[in-house]
Amino acid sequence: FFLSDSTAFSPSTPHAFHINFNSLYTALCEQQKSDQATLLVYMLLHLNSNVRTYVLAQTDIESLV
Repeated sequence: FFLSDSTAFSPSTPHAFHINFNSLYTALCEQQKSDQATLLVYMLLHLNSNVRTYVLAQTDIESLV
């Protein structure tokens, strides 16, 4: 696999991207009645410690629950 700048893509290449947790949290709160959003919240909370830390730090966690 090659990226557009001809840099080789290999499993040893670190993959870094940034997520706006505020936007993610807001979107998940708005979609709380969706089964897909509920599953995504569950997976993110259990598998991603950064998301879990962010969600637990929110003062309006009731809107997600």
